[in-house]
Amino acid sequence: MKLIIVIILLGVFSQQAFSYPDVKEKGYLRIAVYKNYAPFSYREKGKLQGIEVDLGKLLASKLGVDPLIWAIGADENMEDDLRNTIWKGHYLGGGTADVMLHVPVHKDFVENNGHVLIDNAYFTEQIVAIRHNSYASIPLLKLFGNNKIGVELDTLSDFYLVGAQGGIFSDNVLHYAGVSEAVQAMLNGDVTSVVAPRSQIESALSGLRNEYLFSDVTMPLSYQAKWVVGMAVKDGRHELMFELKKALNDIKVSGELANLFKKYNISYSKP
Repeated sequence: MKLIIVIILLGVFSQQAFSYPDVKEKGYLRIAVYKNYAPFSYREKGKLQGIEVDLGKLLASKLGVDPLIWAIGADENMEDDLRNTIWKGHYLGGGTADVMLHVPVHKDFVENNGHVLIDNAYFTEQIVAIRHNSYASIPLLKLFGNNKIGVELDTLSDFYLVGAQGGIFSDNVLHYAGVSEAVQAMLNGDVTSVVAPRSQIESALSGLRNEYLFSDVTMPLSYQAKWVVGMAVKDGRHELMFELKKALNDIKVSGELANLFKKYNISYSKP
């Protein structure tokens, strides 16, 4: 069967998620990824690409069906995204996906989202701080105290830095619409450091990565500076999740998963 890849934006037309036998019968797997989320899923010259776009295609291929990639916009929180994308659908329409990628795999989060099954971890993300190698000798907290810090607005990095150490860094925190904008501000000299997920910083830096020092950021446990990423399907679709697990395992063992991160020049951290 000739591989047909259809890229569909939220709301173009209604689709419905299926159980595994229905996925096989229909001949395609509808995979939800976040839009404007480099390096995982983003558009370049009009084409949707990224690590998780490619991963979705590989998963569908292992299941013997076509990939139908659905680029979704993020809502206020992950619970809203799961509701809109997996188990209920958005009130504006668009249907639901068979599987959603880039979902946190965490015991408490899983237990608090009973409408979905969450499993199949494939990557570990971590919040890091970055600064130019010329600042490498300065302790991180001293750097934060004396220089401007770039963060994406209303993110974990933002909440931490504004409240850390009794708020002593808050006046130095500058907010940006995204990580790429914060990194560009650092390149322009507007901020000295950026705090954000490592993968997004690496993507924004591209070929300049070796000129910058990456440092772990120590946060209280409640902030969870490191987390595991996996996938979600609607509750009750255990067979589909199991088949996706087998497919993902094949992709891991073959080295294809690590190669996807290498393709986009992103460090791969196993879950």
